[in-house]
Amino acid sequence: MSRWVSDAHALLWHLYAAPQLSARVRDVFEQADAGEHIIIIPAIALVEIIYLSEKGKIASDAVQRVIDLLRAGSENYQVAPLDLDVTMALGRVDRNTVPDMPDRIIAATALHLDLPLLTRDPKIAALNLFTTVW
Repeated sequence: MSRWVSDAHALLWHLYAAPQLSARVRDVFEQADAGEHIIIIPAIALVEIIYLSEKGKIASDAVQRVIDLLRAGSENYQVAPLDLDVTMALGRVDRNTVPDMPDRIIAATALHLDLPLLTRDPKIAALNLFTTVW
C-alpha cells in the first residue's frame, strides 16, 4: 500500500470528479477509495478549503464533502498535523520559489513525511525536494 500527500486542489478535484484532475492522479485517488492507497491531507489544506469556501471560490458543500470523507471510518484518508516536524521542514522549502505559505506548508508536509505529493503546482514541483505527481 502506497502513501501519498495531496494538496487541496487535487483533493477537491477528486471529490467533484473535475476534468482538471490528471488521469494518473485520478487513478491514485480511485485506488485509495478502493482501499489500496493512503492519502495524507495536510491540516493546512483543510484550512485552505474552508477559506476558499467562505470566499465563495469553491462549492459551498466542499467542506462537508471533505469532512464526510475523513469521517467515513476509512484509514485511507488521514490528516497530517501541522506540528514541530513539519514546521522544521518548512525551512527547507524556498520562500522565493514557493511564496504562498499554505503551499509551503503542504510541501513541508510531503518533505517531512518523505512522500510524493499530488499537485499540479509548478512552483512546488520546481523545488525538486521530493516527487510531485500529476
